[in-house]
Amino acid sequence: MNTLIVAVGSYGDVLPLVGLGRELRSRGHAVTLFTNGHFANLVQQAGIDFIPMGTAEEYDAVANHPDLWHPHKGWRVIMKRMMAGTYLEEAYQLLCSHLIPSETLLISSTLGFVARLVQETHQIPNVTVHFSPGVFHSAYHAPHMPGLPLPDWLPVPLKQGVWSVLDHLLIDPILKPKLNRFRQALRLPPVSRIFHHWLHSPDLVLGLFPEWFAHPQPDWPPTTVLTSFPLYDDTGNTDLPIPIQTFLETHPQPLVFTPGSANKHGKAFFTEAAKTCQAMNKSGIFLTRYPEQLPHPLPPQIMQASYAPLSQLLPHSAVLIHHGGIGTCSQALRAGIPQLIQPYAFDQFDNGTRIEKLWAGHSISKRKFRSPVIAQHLQELLTSTAITTACHTIKKSFKETHPLEEGCLLIEQLGRRFLRA
Repeated sequence: MNTLIVAVGSYGDVLPLVGLGRELRSRGHAVTLFTNGHFANLVQQAGIDFIPMGTAEEYDAVANHPDLWHPHKGWRVIMKRMMAGTYLEEAYQLLCSHLIPSETLLISSTLGFVARLVQETHQIPNVTVHFSPGVFHSAYHAPHMPGLPLPDWLPVPLKQGVWSVLDHLLIDPILKPKLNRFRQALRLPPVSRIFHHWLHSPDLVLGLFPEWFAHPQPDWPPTTVLTSFPLYDDTGNTDLPIPIQTFLETHPQPLVFTPGSANKHGKAFFTEAAKTCQAMNKSGIFLTRYPEQLPHPLPPQIMQASYAPLSQLLPHSAVLIHHGGIGTCSQALRAGIPQLIQPYAFDQFDNGTRIEKLWAGHSISKRKFRSPVIAQHLQELLTSTAITTACHTIKKSFKETHPLEEGCLLIEQLGRRFLRA
């Protein structure tokens, strides 16, 4: 099977699909991953064929945008970038050039619009992969979004109307003009309510999260199947870096802080983190690829690292304080440690709400993310019997099998349905 994977987004979107690609490759399939040039080394180190779709400079331009991490503006930054210039047309031609008739299957992340277009024009089977439940705009159990309170007790028809208004007034005006012009050139009919309908593949939608984290709703796409968290760290050595191992020997059970792998605007986050460590007399590990965000000098009980595999670090940690990315959430759940989440944008608010409902942590607003408040929450997370019990119970629910195996089996089943043997 010739498998073409389209990964659009940051590390949280690319890493799981690299893991999926590695697993498919180990099962004997040809795998090529299309993503931004920023991730070239990451993909190549995994032993997967890599095709750049966009440049590292373009990735940096988005990462540097001051509105990227704004709760209401961040998604607009990404959507406008996807519709800018000739990106969509070039990505479409690039993907088409690697098709092998009757042998190719497509896999795409949530924003892999180009794969949906190729699916329609060439009748190629496509799997849409969603990493978090916030993508599903349900009128039954609606995801938590800032400024959009849609509690479960509201009538379903009312919530359906709200989603329709949001689609027609906020989302479609950014996406429809460019997308439908290109669709017309491809002799495809126009689409609307793109995030509600067209985004999801009619062949297979994979939710890479378990039912106990988010139960499927009646208005999710009928082709949706949930598996489990991918729990994929990186392609290299999964051992902790030596400096971190050395630090842990003298500073056991540190507080671990990260505002997200792509976040270049975390100065306030780390300033309050440092104050909190000092006020509580706790050691801390600050994870960021952009150390210019950190206060200088760091206190001696705090170290900075560009990267550490969370699967190896978190079992040695007391609490994870982070932005609420789904991959980060899942690693803390598997490690059985509590989380303090300060969401910025995207699905992070919904993830934080779900962590709270599981009694696995707290979620606080950016406005309240100040050292005294952080310390108060951390003290409760460290001493609450209910939270400790919930975290340990959740930890036991994780299977020992390869977390991506079930997804690969579903993808192979789809291939057998549509492709020649």
